[in-house]
Amino acid sequence: MNIIFKPIYLKENKGHGNARRTSFTNCNNNLIAIMDSDDISCNDRFEKQIRKFSQNINIDVVGGQITEFIDDPNNIIGKRMVPENNEDIKKYLKKRCPMNHMTVMFKKSSVERSGGYLDWFCNEDYYLWIRMAIAGNVFANVPDTLVNVRVGNEMAARRGGWNYFKSEANLQKYMLKHKLIHIPRYLYNITIRFWGEVIIPNKLRSKLFRYLRSKYDTEMETLKTQYQYFNPNPDLSVPPFSVAMCVYGKDNPKWFDDALASVTIHQTIKPNEVVLVVDGPIPKEIQEIIYKYEKLLGGGMTVIYLKENQGLGNALKIAVKAAKNEIIARMDSDDLSMPNRFEIQLKKIINGN
Repeated sequence: MNIIFKPIYLKENKGHGNARRTSFTNCNNNLIAIMDSDDISCNDRFEKQIRKFSQNINIDVVGGQITEFIDDPNNIIGKRMVPENNEDIKKYLKKRCPMNHMTVMFKKSSVERSGGYLDWFCNEDYYLWIRMAIAGNVFANVPDTLVNVRVGNEMAARRGGWNYFKSEANLQKYMLKHKLIHIPRYLYNITIRFWGEVIIPNKLRSKLFRYLRSKYDTEMETLKTQYQYFNPNPDLSVPPFSVAMCVYGKDNPKWFDDALASVTIHQTIKPNEVVLVVDGPIPKEIQEIIYKYEKLLGGGMTVIYLKENQGLGNALKIAVKAAKNEIIARMDSDDLSMPNRFEIQLKKIINGN
């Protein structure tokens, strides 16, 4: 492994924003990933972000979700979820910071066009996303956890006090000035922040801080850990593909669950889309399995509900038509695919033999 490690020593503490800017300036590559000094990146973080960039060359910034822990990385207490697509991210930006900064990978050229890293008390990241949004950059967040973040009561204390409020209030003025927000949203944002950052004591703020985080779902996170992309091709040249499936009311729920797992969790190369057609009314047990995989796969699962049973042929026709990718794999709701099924099939398609 040949990784260039380039330490840069500053004689005096000049603030996070200035330190980031120094690091940023000295990076040789156009793609730059941010990492905090006390957090833990997931093993496949960069793979997922590079995949996102390769799927859409117009994207300038790719972040993701975070889990939060106290002391022991296994002592996870919450999860901060942020929107995934550019439109939702820019809408969310008007009320809160839309990116988990420690997860972000961006194009150096795009940041430079937006003015680069500039110091702003405790909010240099939010300030950067605002300027990048004004400049017309494209944002994305992957639905997966990319970083496990160390937190504690002192974090809530850092996000309060008069100086912190003034920093946030000035950001709101900046957005108002550049017409990202209007007077009603500005007044609402200022009021909420004044109460949360100035009036409320640290202990209560810490409780509110945790309340605003999503409750950590251990079972689902375990499944997501299993649902990791494995791509034997280091240049990410394996083409995207869809899986077309159908389910109906008389299917066995356990077999259906196992079939879905066999084409997602257990595959060496995983689809980036599953199109499932629900052929007529289904029992609660099957619906709960669908909910589980919608949550697990994030935006990677499309479910189409038919009011009446139309038969397997028509249901499959609908699934194939709805698929976004040129390459489509067929799967029955009661069978099991071998773990290397898609890897073998894609090699055939890529090699042409």
